[in-house]
Amino acid sequence: MKWSAASLLVALPLLCSAAEYESTLLVQTGKLRESDLIVRTISDLQSNKICLAFYVRTAGTSSVMTCYDAVSGFRSNINQVGFFKEGELVVRKVKDLENGMSCLVAYVSTPGTTPAIDCYKSAKPGDDAIARGGHVREGDLEVHRLSDPDSSKTCLVAYVSSGGTSPSLTCYPSVGQPGEGGMVQTSQLREGDLVVRKMIDPPNRKTCLITYVSTEGTSPYMYCFDEGPMAPPLQR
Repeated sequence: MKWSAASLLVALPLLCSAAEYESTLLVQTGKLRESDLIVRTISDLQSNKICLAFYVRTAGTSSVMTCYDAVSGFRSNINQVGFFKEGELVVRKVKDLENGMSCLVAYVSTPGTTPAIDCYKSAKPGDDAIARGGHVREGDLEVHRLSDPDSSKTCLVAYVSSGGTSPSLTCYPSVGQPGEGGMVQTSQLREGDLVVRKMIDPPNRKTCLITYVSTEGTSPYMYCFDEGPMAPPLQR
């Protein structure tokens, strides 16, 4: 009996250590640093997904993430292939050459900013330049229209001239010719601190509503939709 008890005491640490084993299904498989922007590649081995986590090296920031199917095993090759900067706004285009994905990343060079991203399938090979397609300034709101010829996308970036702000970014298919027409504000609403502005992109037949509040640290929210046919005039 004494021998059996001693054997049990010896085996007990082995039993405890076996219970601590954990399978690692999330692994970092790459990292890209472009100035103050960090992009980390995370592979989910269980779901066969590659995820990109973006954040800015500044106090008070938050990270954002997108995931897509791994089509080349878990290989990825992330590079910056396009760049745009005006004032405090920074837009970077990063591309996964192995999996055919492009992401536009927009942020402002102020403490507390968080990047906005929009990712989509990209052509291979293609023109990776980011082309400026228009700019509207209304009050404290800045809206830039950018063109990504590689993927036939038009992207709008909106941000408020306020400390601690983060931009809003949305991309949609380009249907107009590059350089054709421009964006215009057609109406606005103010109720208390709330501001809503209506912008139209005539060449691409898009209408966007952009809302924010007039306080320090606000960030805009943008909702875009296709322009419908014009309503017939009322008969008098």
